[in-house]
Amino acid sequence: MLFCRLMPTVFLLSATMLVSPALAAVSGPAHGLRHETGPTVQTGRGYVDSEAYLRGIVAVRLGDDLEAAQAFRKALQADPTDVDLLRQAFVRSVMVGAPQAVELARVADKTPKDRSVISALVLGDDAAVRGEWPEAVQYYHRAGDDPMARLIVPLLLAWCQQAQGHADEAIESLLHVPGSVLSPFYTLHAALIAQVAGQSDRAEALFVQAQKAMPGYDMLLTRSQAAWLWNHGQQDKARAIIRKLVATDSILGLAGPALQAEIAHYPVTSAREGIARAYVLTAFLLRQQAREQAQQGMEGEGNALNLFQFNEAARLMLGFALAMDPTLADARLMLAEIQDDEHHFAAARETLVRVPPQDPLAMVATLRLAVLETTNDHPAEAIPLLQHLAQQVPGQIIIERSLGNAFSQTKDWKAAIAAYTRAIDLANVQKSPDWTLLFLRGMAYHEAGDWAAAKNDTRAALAYAPDEPLLLNFLGYGMVEQHEDLAEAEQLLRKAHALDDQDAAITDSLGWVRVEQGDLVGGIPLLEKAAEQTPEDPEVNYHLGEAYWRVGRRTEAVDQWNMALGLHPGPADESLIRAALQKAGVPPLMAPAGPGSPAPQPDAAAQPAAVQSVQEQGKHTP
Repeated sequence: MLFCRLMPTVFLLSATMLVSPALAAVSGPAHGLRHETGPTVQTGRGYVDSEAYLRGIVAVRLGDDLEAAQAFRKALQADPTDVDLLRQAFVRSVMVGAPQAVELARVADKTPKDRSVISALVLGDDAAVRGEWPEAVQYYHRAGDDPMARLIVPLLLAWCQQAQGHADEAIESLLHVPGSVLSPFYTLHAALIAQVAGQSDRAEALFVQAQKAMPGYDMLLTRSQAAWLWNHGQQDKARAIIRKLVATDSILGLAGPALQAEIAHYPVTSAREGIARAYVLTAFLLRQQAREQAQQGMEGEGNALNLFQFNEAARLMLGFALAMDPTLADARLMLAEIQDDEHHFAAARETLVRVPPQDPLAMVATLRLAVLETTNDHPAEAIPLLQHLAQQVPGQIIIERSLGNAFSQTKDWKAAIAAYTRAIDLANVQKSPDWTLLFLRGMAYHEAGDWAAAKNDTRAALAYAPDEPLLLNFLGYGMVEQHEDLAEAEQLLRKAHALDDQDAAITDSLGWVRVEQGDLVGGIPLLEKAAEQTPEDPEVNYHLGEAYWRVGRRTEAVDQWNMALGLHPGPADESLIRAALQKAGVPPLMAPAGPGSPAPQPDAAAQPAAVQSVQEQGKHTP
């Protein structure tokens, strides 16, 4: 963790009240009163254009901040005095960098009680863009009263000082912020200010000081330090630190060649760019806090709202950053990640496609876009992106893995196996074998009808991860499907169940292998438990029905099979279910699933992140 834990309250949000009561409960359309811009609806303070108002609410829930900003601004025209609506129009306008944000901030700023940290930052940024640095300082000082803003305001003020020709004062102010958790980053920005001001020797000393204090690798620091080294005749050292940076992250490794090509260029060359980077840092802080809460596994509506607030605040900071520097790829990558986490696929896609193609991080953005397309059921769009990446940056495991995942979604098992094989070969060459790659290829072999190859890959994966329930279940259940050494299959499944007795798929597998061996008394309770845990899994319902049939509970068996048929099973499971009903002499109650019928999706959280991207037709097989 790069930072000590922040205070649990999101102070930026307490100041702006981003989540207004209007978004929590929508009133029905008011009767009788209409406005010339459209039907009206009564809110807590008056009447607004209901069509625009409701369109804004829907847009917020869909993550479309641009549409939300436009809709709320239109609704505000019906009642410019509605403070809650003004706040919503203002905040969404800030998030998308709309020029109307400045106008709305000025409206809010006219009344002291309506002023906020956000309005102060918007007006300060506007002054900075216009080069009115003393005016910017006044607004930034006003924002500094907020506890969270106190972390970023020293950076904003320091860059204002630099822009006015007071680099020494700016540097000293950042080096003497008492007891701040951001001291390494203040030192980094002090170094950047020194470099922009032409104080090269001082910049070098501060880069070194920041590097020693930094708790991990920082891309802005590394790129800045590499540029300094390169421009001072130390090319070998410059290239070496870039190589170390990209070696820390397989995704960042895609940017290695481009970062090397741009090594001589400083990433920050002006006060405006420095301010943009300060906002990205604040967004990162908020994002880290949100991740900490998610990792703690806290449940409940209150925690969900808190996570939403953290992400909203981070998006707000990224909106500030992009308003100052629309080309900033770091900000777009972080924003797209938040949008994807909130299941706003279209918004995340739009954010990623706007990363400038000449940016060193463009390859990273392309990979993120391809993964986004794959995980949102658009693998056909992902495949050409990944193939282009493979040509531009050959020999990358993560690209071949992603290609395998995309081909798996299109059920092109031959191409998927080839991609996974390339990834496995690369991992072996790098002496970093990965059991998840073997497992992914094993599942592709299974779907292609080559159980022998699938079994070999799964056993090879188990050699690296002998206590992985996912592998044990896949191998054990596959052996049951093949009626192959059921005693060993049960042994594998018992071990998987001991490791994770709450996994419904494993419980079902263990119950099924016992039924297949004739132990109906021991198997049926396990199958019933699995059916309770996953009542909408057709495979589990089929197994339970078959077990009931074998003990003479014929009516219950038919009920289970009809239930399974109504859950849109895959072709193989559907054939088994229909055969079972035919055996029972009972016509199926449910019509066959049509070509447009939606198939149930697996719970991705139940799998390791490395294999979540493989689409499943059931709980046991891919």
